[in-house]
Parts: sequence; structure tokens; C-alpha cells
Amino acid sequence: MRKRMVTFIWALLFVLSMTALTAGFTVCATSKKAVQSVSVRIDHKSVAKKTYTLERGKSKNLKVSVLPNKAVKSIQYVSKNTQVASVSSKGKVTAKKKGTSKIQISVTGKNNKKKSTWVKVRVIESEAEGPQPNSGTSNILIAYFSRVGNTEYADGIDATTSASVVVDQAQQYGTTEYIARMIQRKAGGDLHRIETKETYPTDFDEVVDQNHDEMNNGILPELKHSSLDISKYDTVFIGYPVWATDAPQAVLSFLKAYDLSGKKVIPFCTHDGYGAGSSYRTIKNECPQADVLEGIAIEAKNVSNAEKSITDWLASIQIQKTETSGTAIQILAGSHVLDGVIYDTALAKEFKERFPITVSMGRYGGREYYGGIDFTPSAGGNGKLSFENGDITYCRTNHTMAIFYAQTDRPNLTMEVVSIGKVTSNLSIFDTLSSSERITFRLLDTTDTGTDGSATEGAQTG
Repeated sequence: MRKRMVTFIWALLFVLSMTALTAGFTVCATSKKAVQSVSVRIDHKSVAKKTYTLERGKSKNLKVSVLPNKAVKSIQYVSKNTQVASVSSKGKVTAKKKGTSKIQISVTGKNNKKKSTWVKVRVIESEAEGPQPNSGTSNILIAYFSRVGNTEYADGIDATTSASVVVDQAQQYGTTEYIARMIQRKAGGDLHRIETKETYPTDFDEVVDQNHDEMNNGILPELKHSSLDISKYDTVFIGYPVWATDAPQAVLSFLKAYDLSGKKVIPFCTHDGYGAGSSYRTIKNECPQADVLEGIAIEAKNVSNAEKSITDWLASIQIQKTETSGTAIQILAGSHVLDGVIYDTALAKEFKERFPITVSMGRYGGREYYGGIDFTPSAGGNGKLSFENGDITYCRTNHTMAIFYAQTDRPNLTMEVVSIGKVTSNLSIFDTLSSSERITFRLLDTTDTGTDGSATEGAQTG
């Protein structure tokens, strides 16, 4: 019986091999010297072919997993933009300058064949080092304390596992930070994250216990060193999550550290359904020489949809964004002549020096017209992943100018843009234009015709 079984197996193998040969391929075992797959992680987070955000000056180690691991002969790391982020021969990535760089990872197997993958590293300014400037208003500071940035969360935590986290465009924000950024978009100003030297626990019950201990014993947690110059600001927003019906002690540490006398102080907070509690009174008591204005409290579950509430609140306390001064311009779109301004920034001046400029622009997403330009500006600027209606912007990533005319259900951008000007006329004109237009930007006192040769004098004003 055993001999018959052995004979049967050999016969079966012979048939399979003959079938494979007649089909035009060879059956062979996977080579132990060939790399089959490559994946990359930063710390314990998988980031292969995704963008990882790293603060300037910080470093992270790339961890490469290979199957089979014994097939690896060598691993090579290359940064496509070493000025933004460098990478060592061991895979240590160091963030050097604001921007984005692709890190290419190539694994050579013992059979000398290569497998590769990549990650993108997006470098941002460190808020712990000081405020992040926003083009426009410079006398407003938006200081906020949030669990995100003060808690060592496990990788992959999101809004489904923590009410303190908001996920937007694949980026994680604390709920209070999310509101702070919304205020910045509406009012301008600089962001400053309040950070403690010692992080808080990930378990919320432990946070509650620690906060109660700090409150009961008058403990003010020590803050990280910051280069913040509070004297630059006339108006200071103070943001925080409500803990035990009051402001966290870390916020009191901030108020003790900085003199807000004579300034406008505006509280804002996020909560789990019980409102601001006694936190507004606490803020007022800690700033007796300041003018404390009416605050706003946003329930955590409503943070993502708080745009209108924030807009109405800012209007009620008479806070509005002041744009950078600039030069009057005209924008010719279709048969319409629109008014606008080009800012007095180094980047905007490079555009102004080339006026009149005509750009072939297409409509995108019901919110913007954009198109490529035929020169490369040398000046930089403060990029942002959001826009205000009327913004004229430049995007270095895809080398385009854009006019944003409508906030849609997608107000957050995937590529940073720098504001170089603004359309001040009625923006409803853009809803009437065709899907593609040649749009001309020119100084107000010019009488040039459009570069397509069509006359522009006497066009209807929008």
C-alpha cells in the first residue's frame, strides 16, 4: 500500500510538471534570496506611501520590515529634498525646514534584485518653540491647551476611540486645537499651543484623577520653554477642554506666566455636554487687569460642524480678520472686471512685477479656479491648508495660481497655498463663468488688453 502511494505521488508530480511546461511556465519554489515585500513604519505606525507630519528639529526612525527577512542584502535611504528632511544611512529622518520631502527606501536582496517603497515627510513649525505666524493680523494670539500634544496617545487613535481627537484630511487634531485653527482662519493671528513638561495619561479616568489632585492642591504644572513674546499682542484667545467643570490647571500656569494686563482676553472651550462650567469666571479672576470678552463653548461632538457658530460668535464680539495692506488690482474674467488687492509681501511683489499676467484656469470642486504659471517665484511665504473666500493664492507644490470663491463641504486643502492677494468684488460672478477661463490680473491703472488680444475696456463690472 505504501509503495503504491509513493508511486502515485511521483506520477502526480510528473503530470503537474508536464502540464506546466506545456502551458509555457516553470514551477519553482520561492527563492529565499529574493525580497518579496517591503513595508515601512515610523515608530510603530505604518506610513508606507502616506504623508507623515514631523515638527521642525524633531527626528524619527524609519523601521523597515522585509519578507523574507533573511533575503536582505542592504537597505538604502534617500531624501528627495535634503533641505526639508534628511535621512541617515540607518533610516533616521530629521526635519530641517518647513515643506515636504519624499524618502525613498530601496531594499536589495541577496539575489541583487531590488524592491522599493517610499514615504512623504511633511515638516511643520514647532508650536512649542513659539507662535506660528499667519499672514494678516499680527496682534492676535490664539493660545490653546489640548490633550493632543500633551498626551502620548497610542498610534492609530481616532475620534471613534477618543472624544478629544478630530480626524480631518487624514490629520489628527485635538478638539480644542481644531477650534483654535478655525478661529485663526476667521480672525487671523498666531497659534500657540500650551504644552506641559510632563505629559498627561492616555486613560481619561487617570487624567481626571490627576486634574483633581492638581486642583485640590493648587498645583500648577510646569510648562515647556517657549519663546512667546506676549507684548506683541493686543488680543489673546485662551482655549481649553473643560475638566471638572473648570479650566485645566495648565491654563492657569499659562495665565500666571504671562501678563495680560490691558489686553482683550477671549476664552473658548470644548466640553462633553455640560458647557463652560465655572471656567469663564476662573479666566476672569486670573486676568483682573484684562478686558475679558464673551466666550464660546462647543460640545466635542459638534466641533467638526462649528464653522457657523464660530463666525457668528466672532461677529458678536466684533473680531474680524485684517488683511495685509497691498496694491489695488483688477481681475478680468470672461466679460467681467473685478476689483482686488495684491499684498505687499515679497512673494506677491514678484507676481505684481510681472503684471499683467494671464492664466488659463479651470474650475475645481465648486470652490476655486486654478491654473499653472510660466515662471517660478523665488520668495517664500506662510503656507496654509485652508482658505478664505476671495483668496488669490500661489501653490508651490503644483506651481499654480488660484482664486477661491466659495467655502464648500471641503474647506481643507491637501496642498499648502500662500495668500498673495484677494478679490474684493462680489464673488457670485464665478458661479456664472464657464468651466475654463483665461483670467488676467493687472494693476488698477493699466489700460493693457488681455494677452489673448481681446479688448478689456468697457467690460461689464461684476
